Amino acid sequence: MHEPESAVHRAEVLDRADLPRSALNTAWPLAALALLLLLLLRACVLAAPPPAPATPAFDAAAAAAQANDEALAALQALPATPSPEEVVAALNGLVINFASGSHALPAAAQPLLAAAAEAISRLPSGTRIVITGHTDAVGDAAANLVLSRRRAQSVRAALIALGVPEAALSAQGMGDLKPVADNATEAGRFRNRRIEFTATP
Repeated sequence: MHEPESAVHRAEVLDRADLPRSALNTAWPLAALALLLLLLLRACVLAAPPPAPATPAFDAAAAAAQANDEALAALQALPATPSPEEVVAALNGLVINFASGSHALPAAAQPLLAAAAEAISRLPSGTRIVITGHTDAVGDAAANLVLSRRRAQSVRAALIALGVPEAALSAQGMGDLKPVADNATEAGRFRNRRIEFTATP
């Protein structure tokens, strides 16, 4: 038995494999592929390292206060008859924080110098203390040399006023010639601006 011609025609229409494709049917696989590639690239790119924590600004006053607390404790812990090496080690912890370009002793240095004079007075007779001023490398080298010498002389004069025999003390300046730290940083310059004590028999 034959099917009606209209049924056959309908079946042919439904079975056609060459239906026209819309632009959407063509583009979506490409868009999906592009999205996958983008996600792959994003996963492969190394994440930027977290920013380094900011270094806090150097606080010279706080550093001086801490150093002086430790130096005063060391001076107070000296034995009744200390050796020159013990006294010098304690004295070299002191920080006299001169104002920039000045050789005038700050008021905060008075208790430090009083403790230093007391320790020096307990040294064996004939011991000489050399006080050397140092600066950082900022500014003119010749001016730094003069400033360092004046600062050392100010410390010497204060110690003499506190009872240390004049003959037991001498002063000299080295300017920026003998740094102990890097002058490129504020912390380094702070360490280089120092008064140094040495003992000679």
